Amino acid sequence: MQTPVIDLKTARNRRTPNPDQIIIAGAGIAGLTLALALSARGFAVQIFEKSAVLAEAGAGIQLSPNATRLLQRLGVLDRLMPASVQPDAVCLQDGISGNTLLHLPMGKGAEERWHSPYIVCHRADLQRALLAEVRSRDNIAMQLESSVTHHRSDSQGVMVRVQYNDRIEEHHGALLVGADGVWSILRNAASDHDQARYTGSIAWRASVPISRLPASFTALLPEGKNVVAWTGSNAHLIAYPMRSGEMMNFVAVARDRKSGGRWDVEISPDAPSQNFAKDFYAWHPGIRDLVLSVGPWTPWRLFEMKRCHFLQDNRLVLIGDAAHAMTPYAAQGAAMAIEDACALAATLGEQKENWPRELAAYAKSRTRRIESVIRRGALNQLAYHAKGPVALARNLLMRNRPVEKFVAGFDWLYGFDAESK
Repeated sequence: MQTPVIDLKTARNRRTPNPDQIIIAGAGIAGLTLALALSARGFAVQIFEKSAVLAEAGAGIQLSPNATRLLQRLGVLDRLMPASVQPDAVCLQDGISGNTLLHLPMGKGAEERWHSPYIVCHRADLQRALLAEVRSRDNIAMQLESSVTHHRSDSQGVMVRVQYNDRIEEHHGALLVGADGVWSILRNAASDHDQARYTGSIAWRASVPISRLPASFTALLPEGKNVVAWTGSNAHLIAYPMRSGEMMNFVAVARDRKSGGRWDVEISPDAPSQNFAKDFYAWHPGIRDLVLSVGPWTPWRLFEMKRCHFLQDNRLVLIGDAAHAMTPYAAQGAAMAIEDACALAATLGEQKENWPRELAAYAKSRTRRIESVIRRGALNQLAYHAKGPVALARNLLMRNRPVEKFVAGFDWLYGFDAESK
């Protein structure tokens, strides 16, 4: 499959310098969402993005109602829905037997319960929808192939130094927001002690046309369009449709067998059997056939932060992976970036002298929220990778607990409104 590419060269050029503008470093999901949320509240926004093209290979994402309700308000969801799938259910199955352990209805029921849909899509489709909306806003400007490398704050605002091609530029604004990802330049410049930590696991990703799936695997799929997770000892596999249901996205999470715990060791491009497939050899034949017959599988090492780093100083805030890189076990990475952005925009009042107090409250509130999501992710990891007595206890719980109680257990997560104060 050809890698989806979003050409950013049609983005709007910089405007006349505005000392009251809010400067965003990074045009990923967090940065673009923040630009839209700030724009809706009347702020002038300048984005600096180091890339000229955004490309994502095999990167499907799940967007739960806590994210889609925010995208709806920003005018993005209507652009995204035609390329998305609204799953009928989220299913948990045993990786060896293929038996269903849990079936949680989603679809219209989820939309009615949490007042917004649960969808799955390709990351490139989300970025494309965000960019289309950004280009429609007169108070958002974007400068490409430019990287914010330094900043200096004072009581009046912030000065940023931007590397642009072969020259250095200086820009002034009221606030700087680092949305520059897990390897954030702005976070790393502020502290060399709080770097992202390699977890020792790799997410192997692939997207495959439905027509290419082996019959032994499709026989395992529950009826309808669903998000399905297969559990096993120290590994799991997730599958869901995307691209209007024409493609199936896969994420196989397994231990890194090759690097000895180092993240900077190159991952071999050999066939899956030389990398992660042995973690699935004893699984159901349909899953083993899938792992060995489809691809290419793209490795993505999993990193996490030990703690959140939202507020660096009164004029520098971090959001998304720059603030709290997390593992994917709660399927909330993109949703938390969207929440961060919209909550930040809702926090900033008209009186800039109040911003230090407002930002401190924002950082405290978001830290509590992120820590709760991380705990849920750790619980999911335990359930996905359970073995022996723990797996037996998990299966017993899922057989005997009413489905309604499992669904209600998501109310705090999916029913959350990041813009509510």
